[in-house]
Amino acid sequence: MIDFQYLEKDKITEYRHYYNDTEALGCEANFVAAYLWSKEYEIKVAVVDDTLIKVYFRDDGSIWGYCMPWGKNVEGAVERIFQDAKERGQQACFGYLSQKERDRLETLCPGRFTFERSDTTQDYIYFSEDLANLRGKKYHAKRNHISRFFRTYDDVLVADITSANKGDALRVTRLWCEENAIRHIDHTEYAIIAEALDNLETFQMRGVLLYVSGEPIAMALGSEISPICFDINFEKALTAYEGSYAVINIEFAKRLLAYRYINREEDLGLEGLRKAKLSYHPAIIYDRYDGAPKW
Repeated sequence: MIDFQYLEKDKITEYRHYYNDTEALGCEANFVAAYLWSKEYEIKVAVVDDTLIKVYFRDDGSIWGYCMPWGKNVEGAVERIFQDAKERGQQACFGYLSQKERDRLETLCPGRFTFERSDTTQDYIYFSEDLANLRGKKYHAKRNHISRFFRTYDDVLVADITSANKGDALRVTRLWCEENAIRHIDHTEYAIIAEALDNLETFQMRGVLLYVSGEPIAMALGSEISPICFDINFEKALTAYEGSYAVINIEFAKRLLAYRYINREEDLGLEGLRKAKLSYHPAIIYDRYDGAPKW
């Protein structure tokens, strides 16, 4: 069997080497996010013939889904996946496939898979200029929401997240937990955000904080997918301050105009989150597919 291991922090640059796509848009190419969530979602990797294979395990030790390999010998890695699955007494089911990856798997294994679109794992991708400027009639309500925020609160400050103020970003997360009746000490995402902030420079992450009267009330934090696309990994705001989410969104986007696209990730199958993401009019809904072998 292939010896899959949890992702290692000091190998993130190495993992990125295998996904060497300068125009990548999807979260499958973001190994900062994969590392941060690896223990929660049982994400592991292995290198086979200079080719990276990423997998999602279940709690019982079985594999929920293999990801499409990337690297020198993709065809050979796919065959190793079939062998690995057989040795585990499983089928070689693939998950979290982008359209591009689905097409490549079908080319390598014509007619061997049945593909099904996932309703919960598509990425919502936007033009950075759209999110930074909110021009046109379709963003009229968003602009009004933001204007109302600045009319309501006088002493507003926006700041980049740095090693000096990263504690304020964690404070926002803790206050968000309280606002949502969640014990932050037991909340997995709180611990993950704390690790991200502790490794801000190591992971080359960028973020922004929103203050009202000196109190931090919103934060956003993300990492690069490729030279043309930035990934918003975390966004928290206190809804007691009406409009805080809209403001942190636009203020971060203003700082990301060097990227053509901003990926705001999936909706997790949550209707409210889906509506919120659609309300910003994505340029691309980046579909995902699961692939099950026919034999």
